[in-house]
Amino acid sequence: MERSKPDMESNSPKLFSDEDWRRIAGANLLLDGEGENDEIAIAEIEQAAHAGDIEGEKVRVVGYSQSEEDDSYRLQSVEGVADLISPMEINPEIPAPFAIYTKEMAALCVRTSQNDYYFPLDKQAIVSIELLPNDSGVPRCVRKLRHYADKIEEVAGVGDTQDAESRRLLIDEINDVLNEIPYDGGIQVKCQAYKVKIDGGENNVEDANSAVLSGWLPSFTWRDDRPVLEMFDIKNRFATFCVDMKDVLDMTPIDKEEIGASIDLFETVFNDDFQETAWQLATDLSYVDESEFDEVSREYTRTLNDQLSEFSATKLYGISTVGFTGFALVPDATKNNELQYEFMDISGACIDGVCFVSYHDKFYAAIEVTIDDKSGGFPKKIYVMPDRDKIIRLEGFDSEAEELKMAVNELHKIANFASDVVNDECFYKLPLDEQLDVLSQYECAARDAIQNISRVREFKGECVVSAYRCLPGDLLNAVSWNDVPLEEVNSHEYVEKFALRADNLAIWNPEINDRPDIDGRILSASELSLSRGEPVLIVNNTEENRYYLVRCSDVISLSRNDPSTIS
Repeated sequence: MERSKPDMESNSPKLFSDEDWRRIAGANLLLDGEGENDEIAIAEIEQAAHAGDIEGEKVRVVGYSQSEEDDSYRLQSVEGVADLISPMEINPEIPAPFAIYTKEMAALCVRTSQNDYYFPLDKQAIVSIELLPNDSGVPRCVRKLRHYADKIEEVAGVGDTQDAESRRLLIDEINDVLNEIPYDGGIQVKCQAYKVKIDGGENNVEDANSAVLSGWLPSFTWRDDRPVLEMFDIKNRFATFCVDMKDVLDMTPIDKEEIGASIDLFETVFNDDFQETAWQLATDLSYVDESEFDEVSREYTRTLNDQLSEFSATKLYGISTVGFTGFALVPDATKNNELQYEFMDISGACIDGVCFVSYHDKFYAAIEVTIDDKSGGFPKKIYVMPDRDKIIRLEGFDSEAEELKMAVNELHKIANFASDVVNDECFYKLPLDEQLDVLSQYECAARDAIQNISRVREFKGECVVSAYRCLPGDLLNAVSWNDVPLEEVNSHEYVEKFALRADNLAIWNPEINDRPDIDGRILSASELSLSRGEPVLIVNNTEENRYYLVRCSDVISLSRNDPSTIS
């Protein structure tokens, strides 16, 4: 439903439209004081009350607020900061100057330096709400993040929110607000002070003229009881910026070239020259003797790759996904996997190679691709003939780099959450089975992130890290990882040996999975020297028969290689 949007630059005496008030009144009726419908009702009221736009902003409210002393209602004019919307209990014994229909009613909290005022969200209870202009020059997104950082710091200092789960939920909340900013290509942060961490050391930087930091993978982490913004330096992948929101003046996404732009494969790869060569080879293949068929088929496939216009086979494989609309050849499980034409409209499929397929005793050149099974089963292979008579649309997309970057970002977030838990003294009060269960939950989350990028095609490529432990395959079960030294980057520049060939990725923490049966519990972080409590990645290089143990926070980037170059 369309609704008015508040004017963020000027006074707005009529902040809520009549339609907004109707929605709020209807949602208030769902509040029952028992919590069954409260969550749905509050979500609806937050939308109608423009909570996402006004939270953290200066407002002037004239209306009846509830007294904390005796629950009575007093007509007041209050200027302060708009805070959260929450259910407010209604005492039927206290007369109210507005209609009462339920045991609860949503209320807007307005915070001042002296008190918090709760105004029932009812058209009869509120005379006016004005959004006051902000002349600070600080963008709305920064003001909102400041508000959340201040509010979370206040909440985190309360005793009953010191447990690890509560702190995780609080940091998730502000990261959700951060994710409203489109920063896929990186983010620029203008600030008057920041910290920079390089090679384990941390330095404070203050700039009278304000500094502009270019970072990527921003996220909020805990610094004592306050959330602070951390991000990797785009110019130095081994440096990390740490900025308090109170020092931030502006935040803007870094412009980037469009990722995922489509490429017409009929115009570039499968052009007229390719079509002619493919038809000729497929025709010739029909006359090849059975004893020579396999060898000739392999030879013809190599010839096709050589004929891919200005695109080489490597370039074709570099296109991470294809989209197509038209008839593809699909194995029919009910007919002994016999190929059948099926009309499909696919937005993303992984290219496995160029091959020849037989259909009704004739051979055709086809692209072998893998698609997800929409029914939730295993991915399946299909065959797309690059023929305009069969395919209406055939496009390539180079979007995989972005997906891999998002996976690394997810691993870093999970590692931060796990690290916060292990650094919380509450963790060491739990029994051993609960401690291991907590760590296993983060391990499962990291495993899901890795499985997402291997969903259609197993990951093979390169894993760039800042630190690792390494064991030869023949010593994997003979030597403890605790006895393997940690290799760390000492230079600020890229070091080749920290770009690990990855033929397989797996999440596996020896401190959880190989832990012997013992009494008691983990008593300190020193007992988790390998992982520091965070999920651990096992990187396998099959060619050299080596295994690498890498903390998720030490993963810098992931990239796939051309399948033809990987043994």
